Amino acid sequence: MGSLAGSHPRNAPGLPRGRGSIDAEEVARAQRRRVIRATIAVVADVGYSAATVKEIVGRARVSRKAFYALFESKQACFLAAIDVGQDSLLPEVLLAAQAADVGGWQDQLRVLVRGFLRACASEPEYTWAWVVELPAAGPEGIRKRIEFLELLATSLRQVHADASSAGPLPLDTYITLAGGGHELIYRYVSEGKVADLPELEDQIVEYLRGILK
Repeated sequence: MGSLAGSHPRNAPGLPRGRGSIDAEEVARAQRRRVIRATIAVVADVGYSAATVKEIVGRARVSRKAFYALFESKQACFLAAIDVGQDSLLPEVLLAAQAADVGGWQDQLRVLVRGFLRACASEPEYTWAWVVELPAAGPEGIRKRIEFLELLATSLRQVHADASSAGPLPLDTYITLAGGGHELIYRYVSEGKVADLPELEDQIVEYLRGILK
């Protein structure tokens, strides 16, 4: 299981109460982390539609009252969990590609693709959640999926623009490329082959290189 998903251990100590307890803001942050991880775990197990607040709070070991103090709904919590994953995975992958000591933009492109595929493979529950389950969260989920692809496209554009003498192409071009790569990833994930995503490196790199000349 990846770091972005999980159930809080039942035998783990609870948050301190009474004298010497941590302040309310720290309690809320700790509860939020638990709920976010539990939400991704539940969605990965049963799907977004079948996921319930009851199951989420049970795995997070927080009360329903605490849940609704943090999030107004299951949907709001799920979309927040997707944001947490984006903030965790994408910046690190992009920075690694930009900092890579390689020959040119095509080599940086490979570093970017390799890093992203490995990051996805290392977080199988989260990858299932954003690749497969986002549309089930309704119009907001669909918008979040579009936003995710735009972030991938922007990362691709940055690497290409920074290292290529030709300069950047219109953003829509990179969105199209990100969408094509996403379709390959979707097929692997939907077939339960998240751990095998790094196998797609050569295929996706050659696909991108064929257009980003």
